[in-house]
Amino acid sequence: MDTRPPKGAPDQGAPDADLGLDPEFGLGDEDSQRIGLSVEGRALRAWRFGPDGAPALLVVAGVHGDEPSSVGGAVELGRRLRAGAVAAAGPVWLMPRLNPDGLARGQKNSARDVDLNRNFPAANFTTAHRPGYFPGDGPLSEPETAALAALIERERIGAVVAVHAPFACVNYDGPAQAWAQRVAAASGWPARGDIGYPTPGSLGSWLGVDRGLPVLTLELPPGPLDGFRDTCRVALDEALRVGL
Repeated sequence: MDTRPPKGAPDQGAPDADLGLDPEFGLGDEDSQRIGLSVEGRALRAWRFGPDGAPALLVVAGVHGDEPSSVGGAVELGRRLRAGAVAAAGPVWLMPRLNPDGLARGQKNSARDVDLNRNFPAANFTTAHRPGYFPGDGPLSEPETAALAALIERERIGAVVAVHAPFACVNYDGPAQAWAQRVAAASGWPARGDIGYPTPGSLGSWLGVDRGLPVLTLELPPGPLDGFRDTCRVALDEALRVGL
């Protein structure tokens, strides 16, 4: 069982003002898809950058609503991709906000109090949980995770970066150690193959452990993005250089 309290903390900081007001995050609607709706009816949007016909890197953030820095970092990455200011090794799918209801409420879990990073169809999924980690009634029971899983199944996703907070490290699952070490060297945050507690039903367990895809969980430090904006940019830009 988990030995730490639920991730996230009140001092994670509010997202940039436009993240809560602009459903397109300033990225525009070109090359974007509304892939679903949250429990409370908020749009779940994903953007594609780069050519078709090749395996894509998926970058997903805002999985926990008390980690708004992850959304800010992902949105800024999208703006750099749109402007051609960062070179990716291949196509990129970007989903900056998986849990819009939690972000609107400033709470870790979804509107139904589900920890979305315990709701994926991993072999280690379990309904046993500590307070704060309710995994839902079953794998993909939540519209947010179901929408993301459908995107993964439909598109040629070859690797994943999940942006979280607040542990300031580069965690990895599947065959991603060398990739994690490159991102760690660029950012100064350590690479870790073990986050320190079990993660049943997590995205990394499902895609990295079960399916053998390279998965990075980029854990940002605690606090608002302004405190580590440049390092976050360096880490994400380096992550995009992975060859799939």
